[in-house]
Amino acid sequence: MESKIKDIQHLLCEKSNTKQQAFQVTLNTFATLKKVMKEVADDLFPCLAEDAPRVEIKYTEKGDFEAHLKFSGDTLVVMMHTNIFDFDESHYVLKNPYIKEDPMREFCGLIQVYNFLADSIKYNREQDIGYLIGRIFVNKEKHFFIDGKRPLSFLYSDIAKNQITEEVLRNIIEEAMLFCLNFDLLAPPLDAISYISVEQKNLMSHSSGMPTGKRLGFMMSSEPED
Repeated sequence: MESKIKDIQHLLCEKSNTKQQAFQVTLNTFATLKKVMKEVADDLFPCLAEDAPRVEIKYTEKGDFEAHLKFSGDTLVVMMHTNIFDFDESHYVLKNPYIKEDPMREFCGLIQVYNFLADSIKYNREQDIGYLIGRIFVNKEKHFFIDGKRPLSFLYSDIAKNQITEEVLRNIIEEAMLFCLNFDLLAPPLDAISYISVEQKNLMSHSSGMPTGKRLGFMMSSEPED
C-alpha cells in the first residue's frame, strides 16, 4: 500500500501552517482591539465626568479571549474564537480575486462583537439575549472582512481592500458603539407579560428583572422565535 506521508506532510506544511499563521495574526489583532477599547473608554471618561457624571464607562477583560466595554446601559462584548474557519463554496468571499489568487488566504480567525444590556452582565441574568453586531474574519495577511449589521458589513465587506490597522479597529469599535446607542430596548406589549410563573417571579427577585434582550423586549418563554 502506497504511503500517504507526502500528502500528510504537504497539508501540514501548507494548510496547517497557514492556520497557525492566521491564529497568530488574529490573536495580535485581538490584543490591539482590546487596547483600542481601553483607549476609547479613557478618551470618553473626562467628557462624561464633566457633562454626564452619572453615565458610566468602563473597560474590563474577562480572560484571554473576552473583553467588555460598558457605556451607560450597554456593554460591547468582544470575543475571539480559538479556531480557524473556512467558508462554504457558495460564500461570496471565495469569489474574490484576492482569494482565488491564493486559496490559503481564505482561512480566517474570528472575532465576534455582541451588544448586551449592561444590567444583563451586572446581574448575571443568564437567560438574557445578546445581539451579534458583527463577525470580524482575519486571515494570515492581516486582511479582513466583517459580516453583520450595517454599517460595518457595508464598510468592511471586501477582504482584498481591508487590512487591520489600529485606526481601522478604532473605527469598528466606534461604529459598534453607535449601533448600540441607537438600538433601544422596547417595552413589550402588555399581553405578553400579563402572567408569570413562580419560577419567573423568583428569577425576577434574584436577578433584578425578567430575562431581557433589546430586540424582542422582555423575553417570555411563550414568545415565538423568528
